[in-house]
Amino acid sequence: MKNPAQSECSTSAARGWFRDLLFRAFPGRSEREIARVAAPLLDVSDRQVRNWLREEHDPGLTVVLKVMALAGAEVVLARVERRR
Repeated sequence: MKNPAQSECSTSAARGWFRDLLFRAFPGRSEREIARVAAPLLDVSDRQVRNWLREEHDPGLTVVLKVMALAGAEVVLARVERRR
């Protein structure tokens, strides 16, 4: 039986959405610059932020919620509206 939660397509889309959210919350000219600013606020390493920007790992829920709050409610609401 196929598990939709393990779908490569949904994983890729979720990681891309989170990457875009990071760019929105932490505007910068490079991955390094964004990671330098974001890491202390998210209580993670610079390397972890770069991994998220490169879509190599999934963030935990706590981090997603922090970034959503920093990016602004309009980004979150736009995502919810698209699902309808």
